[in-house]
Amino acid sequence: MSKLQRFARTAVASCVVGLGILSAPAANADTIQLGFILDSSGSITSPNWNIIKTGLANALNTWIPVGGSDTYEISVVSFSASASTIVNHQMINSAADLASVVSAVNAMPFLGSTTNYTAAFTAMDNALRGSSAFQTGHIDATYVNFATDGYPVPSDADGVAKRDSMISTATNGYVDNISIEAIGSSLDANFLKNSICYPTPCTDAPGNVNFPNQGFYYALANAQDYVAAIEHKIRVVTGQIPEPASIALVGLALMGIGAARRRKDRA
Repeated sequence: MSKLQRFARTAVASCVVGLGILSAPAANADTIQLGFILDSSGSITSPNWNIIKTGLANALNTWIPVGGSDTYEISVVSFSASASTIVNHQMINSAADLASVVSAVNAMPFLGSTTNYTAAFTAMDNALRGSSAFQTGHIDATYVNFATDGYPVPSDADGVAKRDSMISTATNGYVDNISIEAIGSSLDANFLKNSICYPTPCTDAPGNVNFPNQGFYYALANAQDYVAAIEHKIRVVTGQIPEPASIALVGLALMGIGAARRRKDRA
């Protein structure tokens, strides 16, 4: 039985919080890997890079639970012509653990070269598989987020072979979901949706996100829109999105949100 099937075995009871309904804490504790891949190529530009990395740092600091029923392990990779592992499978067991991740993300340097998807996914695969929890079989789910503003350069460095090895049972694949922030218009949306996003068909966010059974795809106008999108992403993967919801995503040129996923766990 796959991880996704096990996630669907039981529905978690919900509780009313404010104006929405938030998923209640899971009855059984899980350890969940969250991987974030960030494009730091020249077309992003240094000012936009600062917006993106600060947006991710703030979203992690605000929305990654510490001491809850589930434990999260964070990995962060930035990439351009090559990739840099910024956070290498850091388990979040305390506020100090989370603070160290936030500090590392805020300090990420701008790389400013080309857009090598293969280097990005290779570095993330190494980080996730290198985790001691992964190696001892104590990871219950793995979710990867990929943010980019461009085509792969060189064109054959498209990351597909490495992405496929991360999801295929033939190569001990383990990733349950790959979702995407597509920044700007100089990229191939169909390629990202059909060849990178997982599981397909990829759904368009923020409406009707069927997580984790489908990957989801944000079409974002600019780096500033990424700030709201990554916050929404982290809230979805940690089960903190109000449902049913009517949430305005600040900075997004998108309207409305449908029913987000109801957090499901093992019996």
